[in-house]
Amino acid sequence: MHTDDDTLTTSHPQPAASIESSAARPVDDLLQGDHHIAMVMTMIGDTHSSRPVTCVAVYDHRLSFLVNRSVDWVQAIAENRAVVHVTVADVARNVYVSLSGTAIVVHDEAEIARLWCPAARDFFDGPDDPQAAALHFDVTAGEYWEGPSGRLGRAVALLRAAMSGDEPDGGGQGAVLGTDTID
Repeated sequence: MHTDDDTLTTSHPQPAASIESSAARPVDDLLQGDHHIAMVMTMIGDTHSSRPVTCVAVYDHRLSFLVNRSVDWVQAIAENRAVVHVTVADVARNVYVSLSGTAIVVHDEAEIARLWCPAARDFFDGPDDPQAAALHFDVTAGEYWEGPSGRLGRAVALLRAAMSGDEPDGGGQGAVLGTDTID
C-alpha cells in the first residue's frame, strides 16, 4: 500500500506452515471415536450430489451410517448405480480425510440395532423402523491431512517455530490405508 509520502509500506508475512508427507494410516486410527459428520458424495449418472450424514461407527477400513432406504441416493447405492466418496473433518483433532471406496446398503435388524444411537431418533421411529438401513462404506484408498490439535496445539507449534527460527509444524499428509492397500 502507498502512504501520502509515497513510501512503500509492507507487512511481514507469517512463516508458512510446513506439511510433512507422512506414513499411510488406517482410517480407524485417523477417525477415533464415533459420530463424525461426513459428507457422502454420490455420482449417479452424470449428477454429483453431497449430503451430511452422521457416521455412527468406524471399524478397520469401514465407516457405517444409518440411512433412510427410501431416499433416491440410498436406493441408487443399493442398486449399485452410484459411485460414492466420503469426506470427514474432525475439527477437534484437526484431522481431515478424503476417501474412495465401495458402499453397500444393508437392511438387517441386528446390524441396525448395533449401530443405533440416540441421535437416530431424530430420523427414525426406532431401530425397528422399516425405513432404517445401514450404509457401509469400505475404504479402498484415500488421503488425510492433520495438524496440531486445538488452539493450544497450534499456539505451541507457532511458538516453537518462532523460538527455533524454523517453519511452523503444519502437520502431516499421507495416504489412508484401505482394502486396496491391506495385505
